[in-house]
Amino acid sequence: MTENQPVIKLKAQPKRPKASRSARILFLYPNERGMSTVPPAIAILSQVLKDAGHITSIFDTTFYLFDDEISIAGFNSEKTDADMTKSLNYRPVAEDDDEQLYFKKTTGTAAEDFRALISEFKPDLVAVSCTETTFLRGMALIKATRDMGVPNVFGGVFSTFAPELVMKYSEVDMICIGEGENALVDLANCLADGKDCSSVTNLWIRQKDGDVRRNQITNPVDINNLPIVTDMGIFGEDRFYRPLGGKIRRLLPVETHRGCPYTCSFCNSPAQNRMYGGNTAFFRKKSIDMIRQEIENHIKDWQVEYIYFWADTFLAWSNREFDEFCEMYSDIRLPFWCQTRIETIDEYRIKKLKEVGLNRISFGLEHGNENFRRDVVKREYSNEDAIRRLQSVAENEIAFAVNNIIGFPDETRELAFDTIEINRQFNSDTVLCSTYMPFHGTELREYAEKKGYIAPGTICSVSNSDESMLTMPQWDKKDIANLRNDFAMYLKFPKERWTEINKAETDPEIFEKLSAEFIEMCWANPRANIEEGLAEAVKGIIS
Repeated sequence: MTENQPVIKLKAQPKRPKASRSARILFLYPNERGMSTVPPAIAILSQVLKDAGHITSIFDTTFYLFDDEISIAGFNSEKTDADMTKSLNYRPVAEDDDEQLYFKKTTGTAAEDFRALISEFKPDLVAVSCTETTFLRGMALIKATRDMGVPNVFGGVFSTFAPELVMKYSEVDMICIGEGENALVDLANCLADGKDCSSVTNLWIRQKDGDVRRNQITNPVDINNLPIVTDMGIFGEDRFYRPLGGKIRRLLPVETHRGCPYTCSFCNSPAQNRMYGGNTAFFRKKSIDMIRQEIENHIKDWQVEYIYFWADTFLAWSNREFDEFCEMYSDIRLPFWCQTRIETIDEYRIKKLKEVGLNRISFGLEHGNENFRRDVVKREYSNEDAIRRLQSVAENEIAFAVNNIIGFPDETRELAFDTIEINRQFNSDTVLCSTYMPFHGTELREYAEKKGYIAPGTICSVSNSDESMLTMPQWDKKDIANLRNDFAMYLKFPKERWTEINKAETDPEIFEKLSAEFIEMCWANPRANIEEGLAEAVKGIIS
């Protein structure tokens, strides 16, 4: 348990009577440009509020280019869309696709438009759903509208695992610790009926005298009792599109698991499990029948062409549950994308998934040195096993991405090249390399603070997502960023080109030349669009 994480005493979930009138809840989603998939959490929260008789709307910043009024200091808000591929992480969109479906942008400023929506919608509450990286962006919008007198509540993992830090911002009225489905309905009911909300579970509430009331949290929600039909429409259909594998897809997510049974040191899932009682208390699986109904609703109501299964580890199923999923999905067969751990895939599973519609799959490798991966990252499997499993995916002609991280605490450039070397052993469709982010609520964040690599209270924000936030004696920040940008070149080019690639790390002209060569060599032939028969599959389920 982290130092600032609240001590939790779980409380049973009470029955919730409907309020006598409707509260008006405005969600603020300070999303990063380029993070396009709509989050199922907000769609669920909006639906449970509507089911309780309340009215909801949303202000979503996904399509905004931020100006100086609300941008985070140092964040280059005028990055072109081509810059998204600078580190060669993302396959460019095919020329015949309409990029405006995804790269659409507004002409106004976020702060002005947010104020206008508040004036029009007249909310009783602004509910801010943000991650640690988008918290400061959300705060900027709250500060810009503070004079309008609307109370707010912040929710998400950052509020859960850094509550003291979040409440240091005087503009924050309340935060939600843990899950919000029950707390938000209780809070809306109190606001609607004009009742005192100081005892609403899961909330920390700033009192008039400035003190903060810290309430207990309830047990994890039963995800199989949540609404099957969720309020995806709150986002608007423009948000259903995202680039994937070089094509624009009309895509919606379906949550299959909540939480994760694994204990990676850079992730906050272990802390969630500890907070809710230990072991895998926070980890839950949605019933296969409920998953089926959600998918069919997405197809019927929104004509989706593609499904993304929203789960930290999609294949965290028993063999029986896996076979049950495949049997269910064999009647749907829409192409889908998922992410999972390397050790959860095998020849049988990859073949079965391909049969029912698997189009792309992402794996978290994170690091290529077995000892470092085991001792620091807390992932224990051999390189030999990882290579064998990923080669099997390639042999079955499934496009896959491998997620890697460099710049871990105590990592060296030499250790990072172990990650490059293992990635050269399998032909992944996409190579993803991220700079390590020391998120609150994780084991490695605590370690980095103890080592003096980062100052306590430093927030991971959009402005520093491309550069290492750690100051380490053995590896310079600039060198970490330069290696990240050239990471894919080291993987795909022959080793005799490595000297030239090394020069490209610090020479922009050489980098641009090699980047163009890389794109031509690796991405000249984008994979085919969604398979034939899509229209028939959609038509069959709608009818």
